[in-house]
Amino acid sequence: MAKQMDWHTKMTRALRVATDTARKAGKILVEELAGLKPEEIDEKGVNDYVTKVDRKSEDFIRAAIAKEFPGDDVIGEESGGPDGSVESLWVVDPLDGTHNYVHRLPHFSVSIAMMFNGRVEIGVIFDPIRNEMFACKRDEGVWLNDTPISVSSCGDMGRALVGTGLPARYRRDSGPFVAQLGRVIPVVASIRRSGSAALDLAYVACGRLDGFWETILSPWDMAAGGLLVETAGGVISDPSGNPWNLKSVGIVAGNPATHPALLKLLAG
Repeated sequence: MAKQMDWHTKMTRALRVATDTARKAGKILVEELAGLKPEEIDEKGVNDYVTKVDRKSEDFIRAAIAKEFPGDDVIGEESGGPDGSVESLWVVDPLDGTHNYVHRLPHFSVSIAMMFNGRVEIGVIFDPIRNEMFACKRDEGVWLNDTPISVSSCGDMGRALVGTGLPARYRRDSGPFVAQLGRVIPVVASIRRSGSAALDLAYVACGRLDGFWETILSPWDMAAGGLLVETAGGVISDPSGNPWNLKSVGIVAGNPATHPALLKLLAG
């Protein structure tokens, strides 16, 4: 019983730390947005950008986690980290939607997940522009600003609104994505591409989107959002239909009806 109580206490505390930290990191993003200068934007790779704000946000999140959970490890988009084999691991995207951010398009987020023995237990995604906090604790609930949420009840792909994302290197690797898009577009009601995979997954969790897929993503793009979807009654997998894990390179998410239908379309 004591061990169970310790576990419950740690997860409750982890959720509090994740939400508080995401909210404060989001405030940093908003405060820095207007003053961002071109010379403060670097290109990590082809069509892959990072700003001083990404780094400032991640440094803040890492420091907050280290203060509250000094024995835990962190993997983040800008600073890397362990491969997921450690017992307690935080998976952090300090600014999901950097392309939107550098163009001052107000759609981006902070994503924080906490994993234990390879399984995501806590997931938080914060949209600082809309002041929307998506948060979940496995097996206990999922909320948008303290209101319980669930995936949509849409069972007809002809009525489904589906989100997707372009591969980061779409100029070179667009072929498979374009083929998938060509199979999905004629079947669904409409497609959306927002530029923040974390928020797309949060939108699946709350029913704003009926499904989402992206074939090339990093773990920090998916960890928190995937748990949100599952906890809200949805289904996630990798693009081949296998169970999602930290080493998956993409994700397919939806409600129990749209997920298998979307997988089938993507497979061709």
